[in-house]
Amino acid sequence: MSWQNYKRKSTEGLSVIMLYLWFIGNMLYGAYAVADKLYVGLIIQPQLFALFTMINILQVYWYCYKWSISVIALSCVLLCIFYAGLHIGIWKGIEHAIDEKQDSAVTFLGILPAIFIAVGFFPEFYVCIKEKYVEMSSFFILLDTLGGVFSTISLAFDHTFDYVASITYLIVVLLDLILALMKFYFYIRRKQGKSRSELTDRSEENSNQRNSFTANGKANSNAQESSHSSHDSNLERGL
Repeated sequence: MSWQNYKRKSTEGLSVIMLYLWFIGNMLYGAYAVADKLYVGLIIQPQLFALFTMINILQVYWYCYKWSISVIALSCVLLCIFYAGLHIGIWKGIEHAIDEKQDSAVTFLGILPAIFIAVGFFPEFYVCIKEKYVEMSSFFILLDTLGGVFSTISLAFDHTFDYVASITYLIVVLLDLILALMKFYFYIRRKQGKSRSELTDRSEENSNQRNSFTANGKANSNAQESSHSSHDSNLERGL
């Protein structure tokens, strides 16, 4: 997504609310993954996703709001500080809850990232419905969906399947599929619209040609009638 924004020098069609919610959601999930001692890959994944989400946030302010490079750099530092501070705080909080056997608190803090990420999809859904177009690339949607599927499968190979962690991945898969269906639907609608437009243009062109032929025919007929009348008049004068 970041590379796509860079290539087109725009973040149009991308909800900044979604990006902030994803940034916070992945920070929370990253802290949960560390505290719950999940696989290294599952720990690194949300950190990387949060990093790329932060890049997208900064791209919004760079391309849409035309912030200066110094303001962008300062915003990057502040976001990193916010991420690191909250990440460590949540991580230690979950570890403490696990040590104290506070299962309800651990479950809540494990489900909270899924809520942020899921809610983050809805502003993007609104933008897509409003614009009648899904700006996210098919490659990103596919990659995100497969990431959720394989991450869920990897949990099955742990000593105990973490149902709380799987909620985040399964919600992402479900909402990514909805986004993919929307992208396909709007693509078909645009294609049908173009076909109708081409048919309309052709019919108008044919109609204009017919009108032109009719007008030319009438003009030729009038010219011939005028010529005949003139000829008959000359004959009468001659007589």
